[in-house]
Amino acid sequence: MGFMQKFVDKATLVDEEYDDEYLDDVYEDEEEVAEEPEVTPIRSVAPMPDLSRIVTVRPRSFNDIQAFADEFRKGLPVILNLAETNEDDRRRIVDFATGVCYGLRGLLNPISDDVLLMTPHTVKVESRRSEPTRTF
Repeated sequence: MGFMQKFVDKATLVDEEYDDEYLDDVYEDEEEVAEEPEVTPIRSVAPMPDLSRIVTVRPRSFNDIQAFADEFRKGLPVILNLAETNEDDRRRIVDFATGVCYGLRGLLNPISDDVLLMTPHTVKVESRRSEPTRTF
């Protein structure tokens, strides 16, 4: 018998004296244990935020980002007023706000050159103006 034949014989699980009764006992025990899983009703993971409140934040530098990120994570709309922010920090803040909105499935809506509105996915913003929308 060659090397390959020995390998094939050991690798296969064919046994001449295989007992089917053993498997029948195993499967019977599993059928007794298997029960219908309990189904729990779907419920909200977190309470809905108070949408009658909108947070306004005036960050002066990139170090102030936690102030609006935490409020937005709670599900509240956030108005970012960047009028007092220098140009470099403004770019970083807008990039960060865009990432936060994307990560939480919200939107970043420009209101003016200095003001942005971050809306969570639970809030819809309707625009009635005919001007084309800007992108950052």
